[in-house]
Amino acid sequence: MLTKSELLKIFKEYGFRPLKRFGENYLIDGNIKDKIIREACIEKSDVVLEIGPGLGALTIDLAKSGARVFAVEKDKKAFEILNDLAGGEFSNLELINKDILRSGLSDLAPGEKIKVIGNLPYYITTPIIEYLIENRTVIRSVLVVVQKEVARRLLAGPGDDDYSSLSCFVQYYTKPTYIYTVKRTSFYPTPDVDSSLIRLDILAKPSVIVKDEQVLFKIVRGAFNQKRKTLINSLSREEVLDIQKEELTNILKRAGINPASRPESLSLSEFAAIANRL
Repeated sequence: MLTKSELLKIFKEYGFRPLKRFGENYLIDGNIKDKIIREACIEKSDVVLEIGPGLGALTIDLAKSGARVFAVEKDKKAFEILNDLAGGEFSNLELINKDILRSGLSDLAPGEKIKVIGNLPYYITTPIIEYLIENRTVIRSVLVVVQKEVARRLLAGPGDDDYSSLSCFVQYYTKPTYIYTVKRTSFYPTPDVDSSLIRLDILAKPSVIVKDEQVLFKIVRGAFNQKRKTLINSLSREEVLDIQKEELTNILKRAGINPASRPESLSLSEFAAIANRL
């Protein structure tokens, strides 16, 4: 991988400046790079999708594994540099200049399950994670570096300050695991906060039983959008369930939920109980 001095040399050679709006912070810590590669457990038979390869800090090692690697980079200039650095070196590596949210994951390797790895840009982390979960049927696992505050949201449970609708969505479809912290000094340019390496293992079936997923997540989003209100007040609103408070109170009580509860106190299974009662 490239050191900071090597990065700066390439930036100068190509007239390149990392774009803050793309959240471009390049990994320069070889120890962290090696740890991420070890955690990925890539085998020759694997199909790998790398999101945001940048200038190839992980890409070269992934390609050396012998696995079939698709590296998707949105920044056209960064893509051109990466193509110069590694484009013709490995027959098993395909570089793609595209927005990952506009990539058809099921078309990359039809019939194969994909291992996803990457250092996710902070400005688009949540949409990428949601996109990956929506395409979970073609994904084997997800190993990504995200900002530490995002990691806390993904891992949070009832009662935690960071517990949110995103926590419920991710934990409904996956098992999120915190692996370790990646210090901000491991990147150049240096970001304002530390990051975390996390793994999302796709569950064979959702973590709770619910009759209608759309109803479940309508409830979850409606509750957390008015987090400071009680459950009865946040869910009875016209734009959420549009149910009279008296009727909703009876539904909540039959589901074993106190109508005066706050959204952050409810577990995913309790949200599911409400959805099933509805």
